Amino acid sequence: MDPSLLPQLGVAGALVIVVGYLLTANHRLMTTNRSDRAEYLKALAARETAHAAEITALRARLVEVEDRLGEVEDELDRERERRRQAEDIAAAVRRHT
Repeated sequence: MDPSLLPQLGVAGALVIVVGYLLTANHRLMTTNRSDRAEYLKALAARETAHAAEITALRARLVEVEDRLGEVEDELDRERERRRQAEDIAAAVRRHT
């Protein structure tokens, strides 16, 4: 477009040019936003999948730790019982001596 024709277009012509420019800029922006959003959603889905796998692994490990803790608690209870029995035997021996 020849810049010398601008004065002949008038205010309405200038507004048409400005609105046209704004519409094309908006279209470019929306197209970019769509592709950015698609990439963001793809990355988010990948992170959610990785997170779900990590949570599953942590839950499995937690089950193992809880099982081991139960075993340790049982072992501790048995040890306490043996200690009580030994103390009872020692007390009985002291009473009879």
